[in-house]
Amino acid sequence: MSSPTARSLQECRKRGYTAQVVERWCQYSRRRIDLFGVVDIVAITPTAILAIQACAGASHANRMTKIQAEPRTALWLQAGGKLSIWSWSKRGAKGHRKTWTLREEEIHVLPR
Repeated sequence: MSSPTARSLQECRKRGYTAQVVERWCQYSRRRIDLFGVVDIVAITPTAILAIQACAGASHANRMTKIQAEPRTALWLQAGGKLSIWSWSKRGAKGHRKTWTLREEEIHVLPR
């Protein structure tokens, strides 16, 4: 099984983005550190820059809370960058094969 980050990278390439994972592993705290506290992947085209928080479907709401609590999110959006949560879950009709399905939510402005 591939990770949400790997599935997101594949989707970025399918959409024509050049994408790079920007989270890193910290061996001392034994956890992953996201760019600006919320970004797992940065994807670019000649006309756009997109920050992606990739996660499992069950974590979508938690990632939204994390993004809203991070002060650097507002700076990213004010600078003209786009920010989206891409969550992946297996979905499909009852009795049929389940496939990985992307739920994409773009963050436009943060509540005050």
